[in-house]
Amino acid sequence: MPFPPRVALVIADSSRTGGPEHVFLQAQELKESGWGPVVVCPDGPLRQRCAAAGIPSLGPERRGWDPISGPPRLRQLLRRLDPDLVHTHGLRAGGLVRRAHLGVPLVHTHHLDSWFTRGSVRRMAHARELRRLARAARLEIAVSQSVRRFLVEEVGVDAARVRVIPNGVRPVLGEPRHGPEGRRVATLSSLTPSKGIDLAVTALATPPGSRLRLTVGGSGPELAGLLDLAIGLKVADRVDFVGPVEDRAAFFAACDVAWVPSRQEPFGLVACEAMTCGVPVVAARVGGLPEILDPPRAGICIPPANPAALASVTAALLDDRERYARLSRAGFERAADEFSASRMGARTRQVYREVLG
Repeated sequence: MPFPPRVALVIADSSRTGGPEHVFLQAQELKESGWGPVVVCPDGPLRQRCAAAGIPSLGPERRGWDPISGPPRLRQLLRRLDPDLVHTHGLRAGGLVRRAHLGVPLVHTHHLDSWFTRGSVRRMAHARELRRLARAARLEIAVSQSVRRFLVEEVGVDAARVRVIPNGVRPVLGEPRHGPEGRRVATLSSLTPSKGIDLAVTALATPPGSRLRLTVGGSGPELAGLLDLAIGLKVADRVDFVGPVEDRAAFFAACDVAWVPSRQEPFGLVACEAMTCGVPVVAARVGGLPEILDPPRAGICIPPANPAALASVTAALLDDRERYARLSRAGFERAADEFSASRMGARTRQVYREVLG
């Protein structure tokens, strides 16, 4: 294997959400380990962050990502880069690269964001694409055991070709806490139906949620509906929509408990981020979230789509300083031990070595 290997990390999203965040951390880990990462994505925050970190990045024209012109444009761009390996993230990028027919070893990471809330027709079409992608990729990476089970049991992917590598997070400024300072809860995500932010707003309208104040970080198509919901439930004075969050450490430093009320969540990176700040997490028992929290040791899981449980469990936790401190420390230590970016990077590089020989 030539060294340093040149790896093209391809994603069709350049926002500050989970997939691009994962790609940025992976590129940092590769660069610091002496490998040669190049991030290929549309213009946007991911490209800007790569430039600031000294990581090469480029992308086709915006119209080059469409299904017709995207593959040939991507093929032309990647052939100029001449990578040793291409690592795609997300189904759209994987499909574009698959149809580009590069003749370069391909690794694909499945994030499956919003997959489970799509309509049945789109899910059938995407399942066919997942099977085609499985045939094209040398190895595939699932971000959680939950995603791996779905790929093997529901899609029919060969289990022997799937590696489970949880997303990683770099420690942000924080430490375990001795107890809550107030009754502020926070949630940070794209404002889409699968993230369940409406459930968080609704939780404030339940009796145990009446003393809680919620900060919502992130942007997305559900914002207007969430504002209407808060007004209709008469909780708008206790909900702060702060938009996209650049300083995630400061965001979590200002809250006492982090909520992850997702209806489906392939992994749940925001839970790891909160844990590295010493913030206890209350999350829905879906997807990869129980794998992160190892409940009840390092976090609390509740039944999905249950605003009353979300509020009551949180209120009880805020009233129990001893349990709060215990969860804060256990979550902080678990995030550092199990979900560090360095561990994610090392395991991903091992997959590359398997592929490259």
